Amino acid sequence: MKNIKKKGRNSSIELLRILSMFAIVIHHYAVHGTLNSDYYNPAIINTLRINLFLHYLGKVGVCCFVIIGAYFLCEKRFNFRRPINLIITMVFYSFGIYLVLKYGFHTGIWGADTPARTWLPFPLPSGYWFVYAYIVMLLAMPCLNIIINNLTQRKLLLLIIGLFILWSIIPAGIWMFGTKPDTSVEDFGYTYTTYFFLLYFVGAYLRKYRNFFWNSTSMTGIIAIVTMTIAVLLTFLVNGQQSLYYYEDIVGTNGPIVLISATFVFAFFRNIQLNSRFINYIAGSTFGVYLIHEDSFIRPLIWQKFISSAKVASSAPMYLRQAIIYSLIVFIVCMLLDILVRRILIEKPIANISKRISLWIDRILMGKS
Repeated sequence: MKNIKKKGRNSSIELLRILSMFAIVIHHYAVHGTLNSDYYNPAIINTLRINLFLHYLGKVGVCCFVIIGAYFLCEKRFNFRRPINLIITMVFYSFGIYLVLKYGFHTGIWGADTPARTWLPFPLPSGYWFVYAYIVMLLAMPCLNIIINNLTQRKLLLLIIGLFILWSIIPAGIWMFGTKPDTSVEDFGYTYTTYFFLLYFVGAYLRKYRNFFWNSTSMTGIIAIVTMTIAVLLTFLVNGQQSLYYYEDIVGTNGPIVLISATFVFAFFRNIQLNSRFINYIAGSTFGVYLIHEDSFIRPLIWQKFISSAKVASSAPMYLRQAIIYSLIVFIVCMLLDILVRRILIEKPIANISKRISLWIDRILMGKS
């Protein structure tokens, strides 16, 4: 009798996971580098346009990464093991990097090495806004799935459209035309965490409901390219400080064009069938890449001490080339570190600890001693 192989994940989605994290890394080159892109400088306008587009790419990468997680989670049963595993991994990297830098290399922690800033408000040397929001989304997964499973396709779509208006269209308007007194985006329930709920609904919708439009590789690919082209064209409208602010508002993490781009980019990759064990394995270290390179104490070392984007600001081609090459090096180095340290050495211990804590929490919730 032949062994029946389980159907693995579509490697094209895992490839998108890798590309999304690389987009996030190159975005951090643009955001955290020595080139100050917050102020309009006509002398380096072409470099500034590239910088702004890299901002956009990173935001699309964030949204794609969350949609990918939602796509797989929306049809799974909730298990405390997932958020606990992520929390332990975050703690491992946060403390590990801090202790290695402080005591292994006897290195100062660049202005943040004080008890208050290092340990408060959470007992972690380095914080990660993305991980915090993602963990809350994982903990909210049972409630989110109840909503999804009890709504018709039409009602789920209306919910997505409604939240898109509240958390994407309205905030962009408030930020662009922020002259109305006593009004803020928080008044409409927007935070990074709640926005991840919207991305969860988008991923679930694409998982549950398929039609000719969403299943069309050509249609989803064309729209994804069109939205990216619009993002490029918008950079050419930046001709002063005010228009620079407008662009940043439109292409924020929750910006309308960002969410639309991420949705169609994901749908495009979902429709491509690819099978690669290598891609699947590499994709397993993407979160590790984030936790290492975005650590609060590693970040200034990479983008300000070792790499200076300001030095190539006068040449747009050189700036773009440096962005790609150095971001790729950072990505590969962090990926190899995650494979060697976490996945080879401590992945099983973390999994065992996560399992034990999860079972303990389940016993408490079920009223068992």
